[in-house]
Amino acid sequence: MAGKPGFRTARTADLDALVALEERCFAGDRMSRRSYAAALRNPRALLLVIPGDTSLLAAATAFSRADSPAARLYSIAVDPAARGAGLGRRLLQAMETALRRRGAGALRLEVSTGNKSALALYRKSGYGIIGRIARYYEDGSDAWRLEKRLGGGLPRQKRAG
Repeated sequence: MAGKPGFRTARTADLDALVALEERCFAGDRMSRRSYAAALRNPRALLLVIPGDTSLLAAATAFSRADSPAARLYSIAVDPAARGAGLGRRLLQAMETALRRRGAGALRLEVSTGNKSALALYRKSGYGIIGRIARYYEDGSDAWRLEKRLGGGLPRQKRAG
């Protein structure tokens, strides 16, 4: 990969590549082809991708609601072969910027309590733990619920683990 790959908004033509990336990244709790197709049509969804030479290197999906100032980061996936290059951090920052421009006041997400690298990325990026959800994932593992205020200031925080 020469230079830093840039990100762009996902297009309908990316559907196969989004599903393939999800399959490379996650053993379970994957977004389905149907969910991606619906998200690509949803005006309240935002899908950002980082394309590579032959496939997508990373993708992030977020949703906003008319009745809530907080958007939700539903998925962020970085191809295992491209990890460690800062793509997840760059994609997260791009998502925050785009959602702020759309009027979101905060971004919330869930992350497995066992996913130390993702938790470290989110904490370093200013996310605070606002709760724990028992048996959140298909495999029965728990999740931390995190939040970052996009207009400044940090949410209330609880200690992790």
